[in-house]
Amino acid sequence: MTYKRVTYVRSQWASLLIVISQSLALLPALGFLGILRGVRALRIAGTLSRVIGIGAATKEQGRQFFKEKAASVAFGLAGFTWITSAVGFTIAEDVGDGRRIHSFFDALWWSASTITTVGYGDIYPVTTTGRIIAIFTMLIGVSTLAVVTARIAQFLLSSDKQLQK
Repeated sequence: MTYKRVTYVRSQWASLLIVISQSLALLPALGFLGILRGVRALRIAGTLSRVIGIGAATKEQGRQFFKEKAASVAFGLAGFTWITSAVGFTIAEDVGDGRRIHSFFDALWWSASTITTVGYGDIYPVTTTGRIIAIFTMLIGVSTLAVVTARIAQFLLSSDKQLQK
């Protein structure tokens, strides 16, 4: 029984820090009693410990969320980047009827070919802003596709291990 308590306290130290910091935040309110006036200096320490406690508590939850939902987050980020880079490309480049790039759908095509790192070259940025948008689009594309590829490999390897058992 004691082992479980020690394990719980070690794993939930951030929550304990939040509770202690909240208690410290209440101490200055006791100043009307004429005591604990020096405790007002603990406000900064209490605020800082709250920030550290909340950050540490949410860090593990965030890590667990991204472990479980990595592919969904990667596809969502890729879709968001696809649309926003096409919009940015449309704003930065010469897009419109009778111009170098004809429509927003051409910008979507450019964004899709860039985010998947295919880059056909039929549409490309010529302005500095357009090229910066292209760099970010490529970086997001490479990183999100890497996550999806890793998830597929993990699925295939776990299926292979289950067959061996």
